[in-house]
Amino acid sequence: MPFFSFAINMLTNTTATPLATWNYRFPPKVSLLELLIWASGVGVTMNLTTGPESIVQSESPVSSGGTAGVLPSRFNQEPIVDMVNPGEEVVLFLRNTNAAARDVMGVVNLQYK
Repeated sequence: MPFFSFAINMLTNTTATPLATWNYRFPPKVSLLELLIWASGVGVTMNLTTGPESIVQSESPVSSGGTAGVLPSRFNQEPIVDMVNPGEEVVLFLRNTNAAARDVMGVVNLQYK
């Protein structure tokens, strides 16, 4: 089961694509994608796409209240889930709209079907 975790410090009005370096952003098999993500404060938005589908609409808020450096878990965060076909690119786009820097932490799991 491929797994990827990330922690990003986003400065004011910056963007990030944390999955850009992940080896499995193009899954080799039909997979169930699970994303857990949170930010250290309000003002971070996201867009999650798999292939041609936008799973999380552009500019949707990222859940805030996370502690910097602590990865989200199922105990305190509802996962975003989608079925991904082989070869479809998984893209997570983040944007900090706040006047302060924010830490964003996340975990991605792929479960082959």
